[in-house]
Amino acid sequence: MRRFFLFIAAMILLSGCSEVYNTQPPGAAENRSFRVVPFANFTQTPMAGYRAASIAEGVLKSKVATVKGSLWDFEERDYTFEEIKKIIKDAKDSDYVVTGYVNEFRYKTGIDGEPAVSVTIKVYDTKEKRFIWRGVASKTGWSYESVGTIAQESIEELVSSMLYGTDKNKNRILSLF
Repeated sequence: MRRFFLFIAAMILLSGCSEVYNTQPPGAAENRSFRVVPFANFTQTPMAGYRAASIAEGVLKSKVATVKGSLWDFEERDYTFEEIKKIIKDAKDSDYVVTGYVNEFRYKTGIDGEPAVSVTIKVYDTKEKRFIWRGVASKTGWSYESVGTIAQESIEELVSSMLYGTDKNKNRILSLF
């Protein structure tokens, strides 16, 4: 009898340590579609906007979001504001268009040469015909990290914030879902 009570007590204690992990964004993200278009490049690094947009597309796809088309549909080059505006207005096959700016995408000068990235992501609602969400992230890394790694971490934080509606500190912010 004592073993039975010890078994029950152990099961109760162990069940309190379990954790459920759900990769599905709230609000059925699979019912909303995105199109990622090139980002504007405000850096001296060639094609930084295109590179950041490709990272954003990959992160969105990894978060279970439906991404229509591909960045490969666009020529690999830096795009002007006017070109990006036209691309956004022509994107009628998706609910949201994701674009943005790259303000910094480089290795800092000096002995260590740390990577530094600053990215803005904007989400355009094709039905409302206006931008409904904006987020900015800036980050520097250690000398052993790459610019791409730091860019991916920054963009992942922004996309998670956009999809799930919370920041790192779990404060409620504007969300798409």
